[in-house]
Amino acid sequence: MYCPNCGKTNSTAQKFCRSCGFNLEQTRLSLVEQQPSGEVEASLQRRQQQVERWLTIAGVSAISVLILGVLWGVIYKIIIVKGEVVEGLGFLGFIIGVVLFAILAWYRDSLRKAGKPSLPAAMPRAEDTAELLPATQMEPLPSVTERTTELLGAEKKRL
Repeated sequence: MYCPNCGKTNSTAQKFCRSCGFNLEQTRLSLVEQQPSGEVEASLQRRQQQVERWLTIAGVSAISVLILGVLWGVIYKIIIVKGEVVEGLGFLGFIIGVVLFAILAWYRDSLRKAGKPSLPAAMPRAEDTAELLPATQMEPLPSVTERTTELLGAEKKRL
């Protein structure tokens, strides 16, 4: 969760911002209220999985019909009817290579999607905030009152 005061990233378990000290309790409560309940979220996930399953079935069916049509055309029309066996086998090998490439690319993408974490990467976990913040290498800026404090002492001596 982000601090509404300074914008720094904080854990949802923290009560105060580690950067500015802002009270995060009300922010955490409002975030919890805005999150959907577990039942609604589970129902949405089931529906999404069903839609993805039906889209996959429809896509695989359409591609299978297309591939079978091309294979039938190559085998029957080029190899059997025309008698060009070498050219037909070369074209057939090319088509099989393209299909294998597409299947491997789809499989790689599905593995990437399965490996993603359920929480966004910007949301730190509670154990991540147990460490101290890194020390800054910048020199602190002088306060406006640092230079004027000496003048106050000089004025009191004159009085």
